[in-house]
Amino acid sequence: MKKNIILSAIALVMTSSVFAQTKPLIGITFKGKDSTTYQASIQNTVEDAFLRSKRFDLVERGEMEKVKAVGSESGAITEMKENNAQYLLLGNIVSVIEDQKQSKVPVLGTTVTPQAEIIFNVKIMDVNTGELVASSNFDNIGKGKNAFNDALMGIRTRLDKFIRDNFKLTATIASIEEKNTYGDASKVLLTAGKAVEVKEGDEFKVYENVEVNVDGRKINRKRTIGKIVISRVEDEHFSVCTVVEGAGEITKLTNNGATLRCELTGEAPKKLFFQK
Repeated sequence: MKKNIILSAIALVMTSSVFAQTKPLIGITFKGKDSTTYQASIQNTVEDAFLRSKRFDLVERGEMEKVKAVGSESGAITEMKENNAQYLLLGNIVSVIEDQKQSKVPVLGTTVTPQAEIIFNVKIMDVNTGELVASSNFDNIGKGKNAFNDALMGIRTRLDKFIRDNFKLTATIASIEEKNTYGDASKVLLTAGKAVEVKEGDEFKVYENVEVNVDGRKINRKRTIGKIVISRVEDEHFSVCTVVEGAGEITKLTNNGATLRCELTGEAPKKLFFQK
């Protein structure tokens, strides 16, 4: 009996490992004419934004130092392939300017306020194809004793939006949990849970990756199959979803062993502290 319990526990862990969501790996490196202190602070802020999204894992700093030493973009992409990374973020610090701004205040006279302006840009490359995935410019001005840090903190919201807009949360359908009277899927198990902060009511588009030949080039197309909505978040890695659209197609493809991917298209409103 004890042996059967142990074997069942091992099987459960192995099943979770097989189906649990694997986050894409991204390497982040910065360059610029400004001091290494500024570079480190800006890079830390960008890295924190990607980790905070819970949609990525980062290539270790030690490995990224080797990538930075390569110099060329093509060489950096080659290094990233060896690290099994999916993306490479190349950041460039355009300028960091700290100065003192004078202003006249009635009664008090002339006052001096520290000011800092930060300008940098990023571009993200797909390591496998070498194509540009996303790019953006970021700038902000901070004032006061902590002008530089305040300017940097003010960019966080824009970084979060940049990541959400360009990198939708994706997962896969692990299994069909329930079927309706017609034998089609009514509930499915999604490989996304508390670890990526999904919640009840989140909507996902279900699609199948299909290769399309265009002028001799193979291009990946996302063929939409249906729509699912999270009805219960089970644990760190899984959620049960209600099938809203495409039940028949989802059932047929899943039974045929196809990998159906799901992309977050609508987030449910966050519950207030007094709501259960």
